[in-house]
Amino acid sequence: MERRISVAIPYYNNAKFMDKTLELLVEDERINEIIITDDMSKDISQLKDLITQLNSNKIKLFENEKNLGCYHNKITAVSKCSNDWCILLDSDNYIEQSYLERIYNIENWNKNTIYAPDRPITFPGSPSTNMDYRKYSDTYIDKTVYLKDFRENPFQCLINTCNYFLPCKEYVKCMKEGFEKYNRDIIDCLDSAILFTDWLTNNNKIKVVKNLSYYHRLHPNSNYMNGRSRKYESMVKNKLYMDIKNYN
Repeated sequence: MERRISVAIPYYNNAKFMDKTLELLVEDERINEIIITDDMSKDISQLKDLITQLNSNKIKLFENEKNLGCYHNKITAVSKCSNDWCILLDSDNYIEQSYLERIYNIENWNKNTIYAPDRPITFPGSPSTNMDYRKYSDTYIDKTVYLKDFRENPFQCLINTCNYFLPCKEYVKCMKEGFEKYNRDIIDCLDSAILFTDWLTNNNKIKVVKNLSYYHRLHPNSNYMNGRSRKYESMVKNKLYMDIKNYN
């Protein structure tokens, strides 16, 4: 029997996209748990209506008691998973069966490793050249690669996009310090870049997996575009660079 995995979806005001996000997840038997952590959305009633229509006991909806922000809500979603492994999937994106086939073709899932896509398929419109990470296919992102490519736009997109496959308990444990200390008003537009960097600086690995792809929706209401922390972006990027540079 194949190992069962979870999907962790940190959710905020994306009900109009969630039918596509949940479509495959409900149908595929390899996924036996879909965790959704709602961050006090205004459209929560629409999400609940969709969940009722889908009528799947896989879906578990948790409602945060206060608005946590993107960084903290991602960690919260992973912490609710009961399986050892999950896909951390943004609520405005979606995967197809090819994503699952690719991760299940990896012979051993190492618990010190995150498996990241090499080719998000952006939509609507023409493919984004900044979100093509195939130069890193089958490569582990290490200190040398990070520092050499840090200022390049595709690398910035790679580190600031989740939608990857990860070991749940190890991930949550690694992020415990950051969960307690980071100020969302400063870091949230680069939440995924901080998760990426903190994982590496805790003696872990990130592998960019060849032909692992998902569908990445481009729209003006994304966290990065609207985040109130954008004014701190340069400061946070400099911190991340120095964290890696000083990491041994």
